[in-house]
Amino acid sequence: MGEVIAIASQKGGVGKTTTAVNLSAALALLGKKTLLIDMDPQGGVAASFGLSRYDVHGGVLEIFTEDMPIEQTIHSTEIDDLYLIPCNIWSDEEEKRRLIGSAAESKLRAVLRPVREGFDFIIIDCPPALGNLTYNALIAADSIIVPIQCEYYALKALGRFLKLTRTIKEEYNPALRYRGFLLTMVDMRNNLTKRVIEKVKYTLKGMVFETMIPRNVRLAEVPYYGRPVMLFDRNSKGAKSYMRLAEEVLYGSEVIRQKEASSVEAVS
Repeated sequence: MGEVIAIASQKGGVGKTTTAVNLSAALALLGKKTLLIDMDPQGGVAASFGLSRYDVHGGVLEIFTEDMPIEQTIHSTEIDDLYLIPCNIWSDEEEKRRLIGSAAESKLRAVLRPVREGFDFIIIDCPPALGNLTYNALIAADSIIVPIQCEYYALKALGRFLKLTRTIKEEYNPALRYRGFLLTMVDMRNNLTKRVIEKVKYTLKGMVFETMIPRNVRLAEVPYYGRPVMLFDRNSKGAKSYMRLAEEVLYGSEVIRQKEASSVEAVS
């Protein structure tokens, strides 16, 4: 049965969609059949794969409001093992936003049951809010990856999100666990970044990914190209960091450290 991972944080602009898109692509390129679900009404996942509303034949909206079978909403991508379900609630359709927001909090968990066996991973991109769509994602998930931007405002928002996940774990989803906290938009030339990294690693001992995502213009260009970063610049820092993150998700941080140590020895 595939693992369901929610990419979630209550703060916007921390790299949730960037992480969902590029981690999903990296897992698929490593041979893992992956389904990416966009629960964010901003529709960033569709844009990251070059899809407009005219390319979408069904998505989260139809699942939540019309009981469309999930199999009918799955779209293929140019990566063989990567599939996606777009949100398809476009920004000018406020009534549709209200309809989807009123769905039962456990709707997504029930909907996913028929397809979980067919995927190694199901990645859910959550909206930057603690509303019904985020509840649905966290109730359906086995684990959570929490992106944290390297700034103090992101740290302040973290406490409230941790309280929400604790409530969901206690009331709806006792098996929910943290896959890890992911430091994003890292610029090691900045002293504030270094201080935030130290504080996060001290506060969340043992739960922070070894991989850190750098501030990288190529990652910002994903919606422009309509492709995950490794498909248009596989040698960029952004592409390499998400491939490394995928390996860490699959094999753990110790294997990654050993791999890097072997590389250093080979060079020396």
